[in-house]
Amino acid sequence: MTETSARSRFGTVINLLFGYDDRIGRLQYWLGLVAAWAITGFFAAFAEEAVAGTGDIGRYTAFVFIVATLIWVHSAVTVKRLHDRGRAAWWYLLYGIAPPGLFIAATYFYTTNVVALASFLYVLSFAGLLWVIVELGFLPGTAGPNRFGPAS
Repeated sequence: MTETSARSRFGTVINLLFGYDDRIGRLQYWLGLVAAWAITGFFAAFAEEAVAGTGDIGRYTAFVFIVATLIWVHSAVTVKRLHDRGRAAWWYLLYGIAPPGLFIAATYFYTTNVVALASFLYVLSFAGLLWVIVELGFLPGTAGPNRFGPAS
């Protein structure tokens, strides 16, 4: 292996995890999601020791850093997969924000004893998540080039 190919592979991985351009297929999507959770787990495993002695501000800062990293990697991978399906990045609001947002809202309403609304929102949340898994994780991208670039 030459140094150029190693550098190229590293650049490909960085682009997969942090870039928003281009298209990716289903395998790269699943690998990107696994990497997002692995990175999150790695940071979480060391966070408590890293912020020891800093009090609550250290814990809050670590929490924000970990969640922001997860959101960044998840959104980058999802946007590129949306591009492969022929959709613009703004669809991330529906695919990446709506299901967890509905789940959080459902949990709030459940804790305030508005169980009927909470149940409805839980069902919507899980239905949305199932739709995202099927469309982005299992359906093929558009054949050939589209407005976001050549097929991956």
